[in-house]
Amino acid sequence: MSAAGLPIIDLSAGPPAAAAARIDAALRDTGFYAVTGHGVPQAVTDAAFDASHRFFALAEATKRRWHVDLSGKQRGFDPIGWQALDPARPPDLKESFYLGVEAFAPNAWPDEALVPGFQAAMRAYQAAMDGLAKRLMGVYELALGLPAGHFDAFMRQPLCTTRLLHYPPQPREGEGGAAPGQIGCGAHTDWGALTLLLQDEAGGLQVQRRDGRWIDVPPVPGAFVVNVGDLMQRWTNDRWLSNPHRVVNRLSGRDRWSIAYFFDLDGDATIVPLAPCTSAANPPRYGPITPAAHLAEMYRRTTVAAG
Repeated sequence: MSAAGLPIIDLSAGPPAAAAARIDAALRDTGFYAVTGHGVPQAVTDAAFDASHRFFALAEATKRRWHVDLSGKQRGFDPIGWQALDPARPPDLKESFYLGVEAFAPNAWPDEALVPGFQAAMRAYQAAMDGLAKRLMGVYELALGLPAGHFDAFMRQPLCTTRLLHYPPQPREGEGGAAPGQIGCGAHTDWGALTLLLQDEAGGLQVQRRDGRWIDVPPVPGAFVVNVGDLMQRWTNDRWLSNPHRVVNRLSGRDRWSIAYFFDLDGDATIVPLAPCTSAANPPRYGPITPAAHLAEMYRRTTVAAG
């Protein structure tokens, strides 16, 4: 099965080697696939979406009490216009809420009285995503011909970010206050190792094929969309593709909701091309880099302004 050309991979069906081979093929092609049979309870994803809806329903002035610029640690609310993931376009037509790993910095949790159960729902969601991401990293070891457990030393305390995303209905260009060329989320690649995306039924996610065409990625009930980011492309010496994608929320005429979980490895890990991905004919194409330095630079490049 596939959704607009993206394979749907059931982790609960067949031998692990079969899933690893299909994932390897997908990541060599578009860098994206959808995963089912992942074991994440529907109640966990439902509660996370419900908490997100209730937070973004608050008044703008209330949400700004947890503005991301106040945290200094990439935690909290960012309003529409705060980010431009595609610097060639106007700022994105989205608002979001960042949550991170509390071992590194406290989260900017909304008041329990305003959004009851928000913290509990998001902690459960983060735990489920951490488990699924590490499970997939084990499959990636198999896909790359690495020994089991090879990636463990790179994800002892990984930098993980959960981002709740709300896209209001997108007007036609130049109408309703939208600037020419302004879309929900500008074309960009993700920055870290892998991304797990939960999306509602509104649609709007588009992935760029190698020939430059954009294809729609319709939601698959119960599935997560998975892609690799820039660090994984570097790590695999370009074997796997960190591919441009965007959100154009113009077709549904309704709000779009999604939750992205970015699994970005240990901040101080040294990332150099993996041995199975290099050879005398295909030498390493990248020098060493740490995830922490890479992520800090990417946030700097894409933030429009404080406020």
